[in-house]
Amino acid sequence: MKKLCIMIISILVLFAGISCKKVLDLKPTGSFSSDNVWRDPALIQVFVNQIYKESVFAFKDGGFGWGSQTDELYSNFNWCSENTYTLGQETPDNQGSSFPLNYSSTLNYWTTLYSTIQKTNLFFQNIGQADTVGAGQAINNLKGEVHFLRGLCYFELLKRFGGVPLITKVYTTNDNTFTDARATWEQTRDFILSDISAAAAILPKVYANSGDYGKATLGAALALKSRLLLYAASPEYNTANDVSRWQSAADAAKAVIDLGVYSLYGNAATYNTIFTDNFNSEVIFSRVFSPTVQEDRYNTLYRDLSPNGYNGYSAYNVLEQMVEDFDMADGTPFAWTNPVTNPYLNRDPRFYADILYNGAPFQNRTAQFYEGGLDSKESALSPWNASKTGYTIRKMIDASYNFNIQPYSGCQWVAFRLSEMYLNYAEAEAELGNSGQALLYLNKIRERVGMPDVTGSGTALIDLVRHERRIELCFEGHRYFDIRRWGIADIGSKDALGITITPVPANSTTNFTYQIFTTQKRVWLPASYYYPIPRKEIQIDPSIKQNPGYN
Repeated sequence: MKKLCIMIISILVLFAGISCKKVLDLKPTGSFSSDNVWRDPALIQVFVNQIYKESVFAFKDGGFGWGSQTDELYSNFNWCSENTYTLGQETPDNQGSSFPLNYSSTLNYWTTLYSTIQKTNLFFQNIGQADTVGAGQAINNLKGEVHFLRGLCYFELLKRFGGVPLITKVYTTNDNTFTDARATWEQTRDFILSDISAAAAILPKVYANSGDYGKATLGAALALKSRLLLYAASPEYNTANDVSRWQSAADAAKAVIDLGVYSLYGNAATYNTIFTDNFNSEVIFSRVFSPTVQEDRYNTLYRDLSPNGYNGYSAYNVLEQMVEDFDMADGTPFAWTNPVTNPYLNRDPRFYADILYNGAPFQNRTAQFYEGGLDSKESALSPWNASKTGYTIRKMIDASYNFNIQPYSGCQWVAFRLSEMYLNYAEAEAELGNSGQALLYLNKIRERVGMPDVTGSGTALIDLVRHERRIELCFEGHRYFDIRRWGIADIGSKDALGITITPVPANSTTNFTYQIFTTQKRVWLPASYYYPIPRKEIQIDPSIKQNPGYN
């Protein structure tokens, strides 16, 4: 599989996906025999590779697109229709079919995810044929991987919509009537847990062959379980505050930690290598993109995130409120005291790894977001690609790569990492009142980058954990779902803020004044705790009930 730099070949016409109900999307089987495919381990592997490609979302649709609907980011080009949601314009009629390679799509993905689930069900329906050719352990591992991937797909649906229809059969052109109603949130959770259990019983802790790196492991399955059970314990989904749910969440996170396979990677000076060093000790599961074949908006990451003055696109702009939430290096909160000569001095080391700001060293010069600077809206270099907030993302970028020579390069999207498991564990233990364990793992994360330890208990400790998640996991796709599971989603929909940086005097490159302004006025709708189900899916299956607040 070669690190999941996935090859797609013509045999996949056999498996052209359909949505949960949309049988008209079925494609002809062509000239290949299905029986032959399921008895050829190489073709089965190709089929599973395609499931990986469709179910493991990455940079724009796994992270930045979600962050752009919160107080993290502003989407400069609306690639994932983020503004549909930030402006409160989402309806069941503008959630069209989308596919991960279509960068003009929405993030709804109901149709896409059910298409991928159809492939996983087709796999389980037919994989028994492979046993007749003696493929042995390789096929057994694939069963574990597909259980994990189906669980991941259903988790993506649960995050977006709440409880959904639980489909395990393979739909064909003979199916014309659909009556699959939505399961409850808890039933959907339990279905995912059953797939995770099946995967965990099969998958190895590690792969001996580096060519298998990128495949799901036991750690990946348990990490998905940890994230799912943390959500299940959270206030929005645990309205009775069932303490046993927090205990289950704590146990699930600790199970990953105790595997003994993973360790925190990097330090204050090398923090960004977590994302640029493939399959390092902190990475539990990641998707690595090929440096040889362009996959637009995925392995063009370094170009897409970099400022216009470097010939980049400034595709996702960091909001001022995100910048201000990074503490000072001594652990005290940032504040706009008067006067502020440079708001970017003496901050949490992760600020310098995660955010490109005015004066930051980057690719042989300092970034110039000030008015008239090379990276500003007044620049002669592609001003239409300038950041609208005065910041861009630095996190995940390999600054040594020259994207002006070739716009695409190998890069890694980290789907699960150990730091998240520490935070999951700390949050669950804080909610259980076990402040000692919560602080132990919370401070391990802070100590890695040289930030001082924190202390606290009760609600103050819970707030500390939530703040640490905001900083440690920024731009990784967590914030959107965190503020929803905490029941405070509206705070992420406040107006998007930027910074105007003015040289004083006008020709200065070192002395500035700073003025906060509104980049985008946003609209909050209570319905936005969930996405709307596309109307066409309900028309196909009237048993599916729409989410509240959508007509």
